Amino acid sequence: MVRRMLAAGLALVALVATGCSPESEAESPVQVGRDLGASQVLRQRVFAERETGDLRLDLFLPDHDRPAPLVVYAHGGGWNAGERTLRPGTPEGSAARALLTAGYAVATVDYRLSGAARHPAQLRDVAEAVRWLQGKATDLGVDPDRLALWGASAGGHLVSQLGAVTGDPAQPGGGLTGVRAVLNWFGPTDMRAEVQRAHPRMRPYARAAVTELLGCAPVECPQRAAAASPVTHLSGDEPPFLIQQGTADSLVPVGETFDFAAELRRRNVPVELHPYEGLDHGFAKAENPETITKTLVAYVKTHV
Repeated sequence: MVRRMLAAGLALVALVATGCSPESEAESPVQVGRDLGASQVLRQRVFAERETGDLRLDLFLPDHDRPAPLVVYAHGGGWNAGERTLRPGTPEGSAARALLTAGYAVATVDYRLSGAARHPAQLRDVAEAVRWLQGKATDLGVDPDRLALWGASAGGHLVSQLGAVTGDPAQPGGGLTGVRAVLNWFGPTDMRAEVQRAHPRMRPYARAAVTELLGCAPVECPQRAAAASPVTHLSGDEPPFLIQQGTADSLVPVGETFDFAAELRRRNVPVELHPYEGLDHGFAKAENPETITKTLVAYVKTHV
């Protein structure tokens, strides 16, 4: 029934056919059979208005008659770059396609970049996108109580922190409901000064990106760095975590990731950590990218 209701909006596709640009519309029309094998795509939905501009999301729906469980994706880019677009052929695009084939809806969301707003603005933005989707779940055809948070690099950090504060509504972005899994692709989890001291070879870009996000170098503002570190917020109330990262990551020290997984286990939070030998930051050069995708989809099927 939900799909039939959405299909009623297909007449709006004629706007695109006559040359109207989606970017010029407040909301683009429903598209069918477009991108990543989705049955329907709802583009450029505004979920929040900020002084720096509207924040939007795209929702990819599977061929599914009942409300679909939902995976919300936060992009990477060092918090100061990147976009929500999921491109076919990229590791993220391939994983999204596999999730859609498995019957999951995938939403990819904007957040304010660090050049426009400091942490924790990004957390609040992603959390607001999740709540917007849940509030409109019936109309959108998604299940508000079956949700996974997925992010890569900077996005992995954001979803990890949102997962860490699901049990604490007082924290920025905290108290999200319906989150059954967090999927962290090579995202940092500890911004504190001692971590930077312990990894002096970490690339200058990573140091600069963290400094821009916080508005200060972690060695100068350790309390702010701690507040932006998922590892400092763990309580035992977290949903299960899947963490995937290369062992040769030159931007996010893999030891930091192992420590985070150990802290989750110490609190009896289910966690799977998959280190990929010799792989640097990102999965674009993975020898067997299908293994990474299959692991993610299997984890989502188990928990969401």
